[in-house]
Amino acid sequence: MLFNVSQLLRERVGSRREYRISEPSVVLERGAEPVGVEGTALLTRTQSGVLVQARVLTTARDACSRCLRDVEYPVRLDIEEEYVPTIDPVTGVRLPEPEDPEAFRIDQRHHLDLSEAVREYLVAAEAMQPLCRPDCAGLCPVCGADRNVDRCGCEVQTPDPRWAALARLRVPEGS
Repeated sequence: MLFNVSQLLRERVGSRREYRISEPSVVLERGAEPVGVEGTALLTRTQSGVLVQARVLTTARDACSRCLRDVEYPVRLDIEEEYVPTIDPVTGVRLPEPEDPEAFRIDQRHHLDLSEAVREYLVAAEAMQPLCRPDCAGLCPVCGADRNVDRCGCEVQTPDPRWAALARLRVPEGS
C-alpha cells in the first residue's frame, strides 16, 4: 500500500487523487500471517502534507476468548490521517521534524506507506473478547479439555458461600 505522492506534493492545497486498494497479501506485523486488504483511498494535498481518507476491509486474526481456537473475522476500517513529508519535493532539502513525534511521514522518495496506519487501526478495531462461535462452551477450568469437542466429566466446583451476596447481584444473560 505504497503511493508515490511526489507530484501531489507539488500541486496546490486541495488537489486530490483517488486510488483503489487491492492487496491480496499484506504482512502488517512481523511474524504474522499475511492478510488481504481491499478498499479505496482519497489523498488530498494539505498545507503541511497529505490527508489520507481510506476505507478498507481486511481480516483480523485472534484466539477465541473461551476455547483459544484461532478466529478470523472481517473488519472494516475508516482511516483518516495526515502524512507529513520529510523532504521538500521541489528543492530536495530535508524538512524539519513535525511537532508530533508520532506523525505519519512520507519518506525521502516521496512514498506514502499506508501499511502502518492500517495496522494501528486494525489493532484498535479488534474484538475485546473474540469468539469462535456465539455458543462456545470454552475450556474446562479443571482439566483444560475443550468443552466444544467433548464433556470431560470433571466435577464443577461450588463457589465459596462468602461470595453468595455478589452472585445475587449478577444480571441474567440476555437482559
